[in-house]
Amino acid sequence: PRVDVGRLAIGQDKLAVTPLQMAMVAAAIANRGTLMAPRLTERIVDPDGRTITTVEPRVWSKPVSPETAAQLTEMMGDVVEIGTGTAVQLPGIDIAGKTGTAETDPARNINQPWFIAFAPARAPRVAIAVTVESSVGGFGGTVAAPIAREVLTSLLD
Repeated sequence: PRVDVGRLAIGQDKLAVTPLQMAMVAAAIANRGTLMAPRLTERIVDPDGRTITTVEPRVWSKPVSPETAAQLTEMMGDVVEIGTGTAVQLPGIDIAGKTGTAETDPARNINQPWFIAFAPARAPRVAIAVTVESSVGGFGGTVAAPIAREVLTSLLD
């Protein structure tokens, strides 16, 4: 099948990603350009609660330079402060985020809204991705960002 490179570059056409992959994008930017290998647990315990194995963090790759990550962090901060992601704002917490809207069925006005974020932006503790499948006319800033706000509220408590 043919690929429209221009549309692919902005997340349209045949681009397919998972929420985990998009959370990893946010995490790599938050981590100054270093992408860590995903892990589902920090440790494995036996039935008595004793730690059997500790799963150590491991660098997977360095997809962007620290300078590029800093520039993206600033731009993602602007998305939340004055752009399409203002619905994620939390009092007293700087958040870096990016909205996205995949048009999955334009004829029926069906979209897949996205929002990725990390917080606090200057000293990140969490990175998340939110997506909603089959939203009628929804956008990342209006559908996914408010959900991200609730998730961040819970994680940062």
